[in-house]
Amino acid sequence: MDDDIQRGEQSDFDLPQATNDASPEILPDPEPDTRLYVPDNEDWNVLIKRDSERIYCYAKEPGQDWFHLILGGEIYLTRQHERYCLRCALRLNFVTQDRLFWQHRVPKKKPTNL
Repeated sequence: MDDDIQRGEQSDFDLPQATNDASPEILPDPEPDTRLYVPDNEDWNVLIKRDSERIYCYAKEPGQDWFHLILGGEIYLTRQHERYCLRCALRLNFVTQDRLFWQHRVPKKKPTNL
């Protein structure tokens, strides 16, 4: 194989030649950004359902009149006795995909002394 390389033949390890293009093509990221953020995270916990206990999401899907199950292996949020699947937590704005959520927040009103 070394003899082939010395004679000017390409090997599998050769790097592609650089081009003189003024604007290289930028490929889009193949994976979407799927990170989630909990803006008001003081009261929230995030858990993975690991047992066989029946746990229901505390929110109903729009147009449905029943609560849906949280399945084994599913990631969900809890606050005190409430449990929410990620889909409902996103819909109810308990979590967000907005990485800059802290810039878009409305400041909480401070309690006034009466």
